[in-house]
Amino acid sequence: MLTRRGRRAAPRAGGRRIRLLRIRALLAGGLVLGTGATSTLASWNDAEYANGTFTAARFGVEGSLDGTNYSKHTNSNAAALSFSPAVTGLFPGNTSYAAFAVRATSGSIAGHVQISAGTPTGALSDLRYGVRTVSAMGQCNAASYAGGGAVIPDGSTLGTSAAVSQTLAADRTPVYYCFAISLPVGASNGMQGQAIAQTWQLVATSG
Repeated sequence: MLTRRGRRAAPRAGGRRIRLLRIRALLAGGLVLGTGATSTLASWNDAEYANGTFTAARFGVEGSLDGTNYSKHTNSNAAALSFSPAVTGLFPGNTSYAAFAVRATSGSIAGHVQISAGTPTGALSDLRYGVRTVSAMGQCNAASYAGGGAVIPDGSTLGTSAAVSQTLAADRTPVYYCFAISLPVGASNGMQGQAIAQTWQLVATSG
């Protein structure tokens, strides 16, 4: 049988044990938190870096009437093709030839060039033409024209543009064009004394 004093001592002992367990739990939590914090503070870090310098390429073209002297020609300063025989006295069945060379400018990357025909002005509407590539300026004549690479079909109207392009090498190897202008057999009498003018644009693109 417990005395009054014994009954009082039991709850006190139990309370002390509960408080001790709580303190141990708090200490354990603190240790865990403390360990995590210590790990974060002790981390090492390092880095690597890389960079680059970038320069754009250049692309341009120039043309020549003789295959030797090249320069830049604009719409207002177009190169005047030199046809042989002269095209100032055309008659039915007559064909004249003129060469024009195009190449990449110095330091240019490779690309392509394509002939685009403007709208002709004048009344000599029966006039026809064709364009071929030849191996040299001197090959633009009646004897060599037929063996050239077709660019614009023979017998085309002056407003006809090319459907294909030619490669421009970065080493400045020229593309030689040969223009063949003719007044076909059967041209109407109304063409006598008439004239017509045409400008072609050689559109170059890189790549």
